[in-house]
Amino acid sequence: MRAVFLAAGYGTRLDRDLQDDESGQYSHLVGTPKPLLPVGGLPLVTHWIRAFDQVPKITSVVVVVNDLHKPRYEAWAEGLTRKVGIVSDGSRSNEERSGAVACMMIGCEGEQDDTLFVAGDTLLPKDFSLNTLVDKFESLRAHDEKACVVLSAPVAEENVSKHGIIEVGEGDRVINFLEKPDPQDTTSRLQCPCVYLMSSGSLQHLKDFLEETRTKPLSCRDAPGLFVGVLIQRAPVFAHHVTHRYDVGGLLSYLECCRDFLQA
Repeated sequence: MRAVFLAAGYGTRLDRDLQDDESGQYSHLVGTPKPLLPVGGLPLVTHWIRAFDQVPKITSVVVVVNDLHKPRYEAWAEGLTRKVGIVSDGSRSNEERSGAVACMMIGCEGEQDDTLFVAGDTLLPKDFSLNTLVDKFESLRAHDEKACVVLSAPVAEENVSKHGIIEVGEGDRVINFLEKPDPQDTTSRLQCPCVYLMSSGSLQHLKDFLEETRTKPLSCRDAPGLFVGVLIQRAPVFAHHVTHRYDVGGLLSYLECCRDFLQA
């Protein structure tokens, strides 16, 4: 199994918040990629590397970055005890970015393994067990080799329109995906952060999606949830529920993540 960590974004909203912060307390973080932001004394991405280390089935880790920040990630990786591949999408600005779904494909090129995709702006509570997620995936995959698992977490009513929302049916199967819907458009209050475990047999759908949207605007293939909306029509996709998800979007959510993660 391969783990692909998506870190090619430019964090434009966070940078804007940092530059607008009149206190100057966080000015040293301007320009820092979100996955390298310190949380509890470690870069956010390092918490995921430690989680990957606890799962024997994960035999390789790839971090997809951009060219602008690639040297910073290479320097970070040198301090790790496990080997981590650093690959770039080739962009040097937000306007040149490939989009999250294309970065998913970049991260899993080569051998077709079962693949865990994790977005670089996401952190989960300390009691989250990645092994439990993998065990659920393995159990489902034993019945259908194309089975996939996506994470779901509760979302407050006022934040429904800020997230990709999934509707879940019998047996935790995902039956619908809505990208940032109005609250009245769905009764579901389950967000679907980008923590996806895809079987090797379903990775072809990723290639197909990128080919089908190749000539469309980037907005049609940027958010990874847009791919989930198509995937559920082509493969069995199941939800794995967690109690909380830290979404590092802007300065406020980053500070909330730091505070809550330390207190957990």
